[in-house]
Amino acid sequence: MIGVIVLSAVLVAMIVVFGWFYFYSRTIAWGQSDTRKALLNVMVMIGPIFGSHYRREPPEIPSISAPGPEDEDDRPARISPPGPSR
Repeated sequence: MIGVIVLSAVLVAMIVVFGWFYFYSRTIAWGQSDTRKALLNVMVMIGPIFGSHYRREPPEIPSISAPGPEDEDDRPARISPPGPSR
């Protein structure tokens, strides 16, 4: 009988802790904490053992573009019909 009470108390404690962490993990304090960053680093190191690899998105290639012409073309666009197919 004591074993059932102890196991029930442990189960209730686990559910309460999980609920608290679930709501805490969605706050800004958790998102910027060093604990979260350390846990993420550990998961990145241990993940490949279980087949889960962290792939960073490749950085976007920088591009430079010049502004367009100042005057707008008021003529309507002309679309030519396609020529005969060969």
